Order: sequence, then C-alpha cells, then structure tokens
Amino acid sequence: MRISLEERIGNPELFTGRKRELTYFLNWIDRIRRRISMSTAILSRRKTGKTAILQRLYNITFHKDAGVVPFYFEVRETDQWLGDFCEEFLLTFVYHFIAFGTRKTEYLESAQFGTFQDAADVARKEGFGYLEMLAERAISLSGEGKTDRLWNMVRETPRAVARHYDLRVLQIIDEFQFLNRYIYRDEACKNRIGNLAGSHLHTAEYKNAPLLVSGSWVGWLADDLRRMLPGRFQFHYLEGLPADETVEMILRYSHLEGIPVAEEIVPLMAGLTEGNPFYITSLFRSKYPEKDFTSEKGLLGTLEFETLHSEGTIRGIWMEYAGYAMDKANSRNAKSIVLHLCKHRKREVSREELEKKLNLGMGDSELEEKLKIIVKADIIEQGRSNFYYRGVRDNIFDKVFRGVYADEIEGFDPKDVTDEYKALYDQLEKENRRLMGEYSHYRGKFAEYLIIDKLRKHAYEKNRVFLGMIENLPDDFRFAEYETVWSYSASPFHKRDIQIDILAVAADKNDYSLIGEVKNRKSKFSVREAREFVKKAEELKKLENIGRSVRFVFSVNGLYKNTLEYLEKHGIAWSSDQRWLKAPKRIRI
Repeated sequence: MRISLEERIGNPELFTGRKRELTYFLNWIDRIRRRISMSTAILSRRKTGKTAILQRLYNITFHKDAGVVPFYFEVRETDQWLGDFCEEFLLTFVYHFIAFGTRKTEYLESAQFGTFQDAADVARKEGFGYLEMLAERAISLSGEGKTDRLWNMVRETPRAVARHYDLRVLQIIDEFQFLNRYIYRDEACKNRIGNLAGSHLHTAEYKNAPLLVSGSWVGWLADDLRRMLPGRFQFHYLEGLPADETVEMILRYSHLEGIPVAEEIVPLMAGLTEGNPFYITSLFRSKYPEKDFTSEKGLLGTLEFETLHSEGTIRGIWMEYAGYAMDKANSRNAKSIVLHLCKHRKREVSREELEKKLNLGMGDSELEEKLKIIVKADIIEQGRSNFYYRGVRDNIFDKVFRGVYADEIEGFDPKDVTDEYKALYDQLEKENRRLMGEYSHYRGKFAEYLIIDKLRKHAYEKNRVFLGMIENLPDDFRFAEYETVWSYSASPFHKRDIQIDILAVAADKNDYSLIGEVKNRKSKFSVREAREFVKKAEELKKLENIGRSVRFVFSVNGLYKNTLEYLEKHGIAWSSDQRWLKAPKRIRI
C-alpha cells in the first residue's frame, strides 16, 4: 500500500499491530458507503497510537479508492482566530478532495499553504466546479465580521460536497477537544469560543460524511461530547496492544532502532509495559546512559529512569496531565486524593472514604467538584457512579506521581519504586515459566526475528554461507537485497486473515523473494502444516502481487520424512540449521 499522507510515526514499518481496531474501523468506513455509520470518537491519552491509527486509516481509504473520500485535519494546540481556522479547515478539505479525485498526492501538501483564491484556481484547473464555487463564496465571507457565517459554511462543506458529487466523505478530526479551547472570535485572540464543538450538533448526524474524531484529553473530550453533542457520537476507548502484538512491536523496534533485546527479556518487557505503545517506544528511545535490554538490570534501570528522572519521557507526559490537575484543583488535598487512589487502584473508592481517611475538611459537593477536575485531567477514573472513583489502572503512573508529589504528603524513598519493579519483574518471570505455552509463542516470534535479521543484514553479502544453510533451493537461487523483510499479516483492507512468518520482498524483481514458515518448538514439522503453508503462501502472492519467489520452511527440530517428500515434490525449500538462530555474544535480533 502506498503512503499518500505522510504519517507522523515516521518509517511506516514502525506501525505495529492494532489489527482489531483497523478491522473495526475499516468495516465502519465500508458502512459509510451505505450511509449507516454513526460519528465516532476515539479516546485515549497522549502517545498511545491514536494519530497513527487515524493516519493509517486515511491512507488505506485513499489507496482503496472505493467511493469514500478521506479528509484528515488536526486541531492545533495553539490560540487561533476563527477566520484563520476556517481557512485552514476549508483549504485542507478542498485539497484532500482534489488529491483523491485526481490521484495526485502532491495536492495533500498544498493544504498547508495558500489562500481561498489559490484553492479556487486549483479546483477550476482540475475540473471541480462546485469546489471552486465554495472557495469563492468563502472569499466573500472572509473578514472579522462574518466569521460565524464562514464557519457555518465551512463546517457543512464536507457533507455538501459529498451530496453534490454523490460520494461519501470520511471526516477525521484529530484532537477534537481543542475546538473549545483554542479558537477565538476575534483576531487578537481575546474572546475564546468555549462551545465551538457544539456547532456540530446536527452536522455530526449526517451519514454521508460522518466524523471520526479523537482526543488525548479523554476527560475533556468525553465531557464536551456528552454535554454539547449528546447522542451524536459512539465512544471507542483505545486499549493496550494484545500480547502477540506487543511482542511484535518490541522486536520490530529492536530491529529498526538497532537496540539488542535478549530472548528472555521480550515477554518481561511486554508485561511491564502492559502493551502500552508509548511505554515501549519510550524505553527504546530513552536517554538513560546505561540502557541495555539484554539483562534484567538494564531493563529495570531504564524503566526507573523513565519513571523518576526529570528527563524521562514517560514521566514528562504523565506530569503534563498531573500538572493540569494540580493547577486547576490547586490544593494539597488533590495530591492526597490521587495518592490514596493510586495505593488502592485495584478497587473503587467512595467519596465518603476519601473524606474520612484523608480528613479533607470539605463538603461533599466541593469534593465532588474537585474530583471532576481530576477525572478530566485523566489521572483518576470515574467509578460505577459519581460517588465512586479509582486510580489509573497502570503499573507506571502511580510511581511517576509518587516520585513527584509524595514527599509533600508523606516520605518517599525512590528505592520503593526499585523494589516494586523488581517484585513485578520476578512475578512476570515466574508466570512465564508456568505458562510455557505462552512463552513458546515468544520463542517462536524471537526465532522469526533472528532469521529476519540475517536476511536483512548478512545473507546477501555471505551468499555462499547461507546457501549452505537451506535445502532444495532452485539452482539459480541467490539471496537478494530485500526491499522489506517482516513477518506478514494480511491488512484488514483485504478482509482475509493470513499470517506468514517471513516475507522478504526482493528489491530487484528479477531476484527471488522469500516466503517463509518458522517453527521453534519440540515437535517436527508435519505434512499437514506444509499443505496449510502452501495455501497461505499462494494466497499471499495473489494479495501482494509477489512475482518470482521461493517458499521455505524452518523447523528447529526437523521435519517428518513424508513432509520432506512433500516439500521436495512441490519445490519448497527447508532448513533445520541452527546457525539461523545463532546470536552474537550480546544476544540481539
């Protein structure tokens, strides 16, 4: 798939997992064509992958070209005059629509520049008369005295254009909660519009251009939507990655960041980070001078740095949320409340308990208002009702918060965090030994990435050595320079569940690409598994238009005799050579 809109994640290969979310939202987008999808909000804290998902959905929809026009807009976190905001919004939509209609992706970059007149000229040039008319109408409404009318027109433009061209529009608006906080009625930005999101009350109901909005201040956005846009949006809370996707992300970042990870550390890092993409990214990019993921000490030391040090990225993001809460709540009591809920985060706590245990000295209504502020800041959670609350269910936040604020309330010893992380590490290690089946899955993934590493870095340069590590290759086979080498999971775009352990796509189409199956277990590879692999490989070749290729099987404990006969008959290569899994002294992938 071609990346049309530049993704903030950077290297597209860094995008990992989120199969469940992509499947759900691609189905939701498909339903837009039948005008039955309801506007939806994705809610999750900063750095958990919302924008990555939204931009990937944009690119898949653009690539698919199936009658749904994607439009991506981010509300910037800076003071803006409504007139300038309207211009930016309309220009972005016009250029995104023209880029989709003409398949000229260079227009996607034009959205950041120019004027209404520039957009009108481009629309005329490309034959989009209706867009030209709208841009010229916007010119007539420009100026401080007409911005309300301009906003009404601009806000309705996506659905009006969808109706005019008998198409559908997917409106992706990132950081939607900033509409009510950074848009001003005057050019001097003195008169803030505190209810601008509410102007979408009827706009969000139209099914030919539904909204997919996001917010990294979960409490703010949820409150805005419930108060100003009741019943207009479905909520979708973004959770951590499942175990298999967490492992894949760790291994992929290890490859791309060039940072070694030991096999036994992989499941432990997965457990400590609880599948949070932000935590995993922060560990790999940490400034900790002794960062090392080949040992328990290195992993825990890096995590402690990220939790307690002023330069820790994890600490920095959490303190942005905590700082907002403490500023708004403005009291020592707020810190005591959060600390108490952190200690008891496994259960819900009533307002009555908070008052009695902490001697807050405030009335119930005052306490409720203070708790509402802290909930909006996303550092505590609402319980079953407005009477109950609980701490953030996260291994790391409470340690960050205690590291910054606990000294003001009670004594804090950083060694407590060290001991807690060590205890959690030991617990996870014990659990992994008990669940050997789950651990075997980690070992299988690790084996895949050891082979991937060799195909990426060594096989082409040492062809003779690597040719001797695999049987039944074509006579003219040589390891190639590969454009991409990854485990393959069919995109939800294809609506087929196909998993291939290794796909190495040759940069030169005259060379052989590789499609591989990897087994790192006690049992041998069976003929039944071989048949299943052949079916998957053939389906993959069709889906991804793979030309000249070789299928191969690696099984650490060998293959049955009838399996070898089957592979030889069908021209499938195989190997059990342990050199594929040999790691350098400092185990790396």
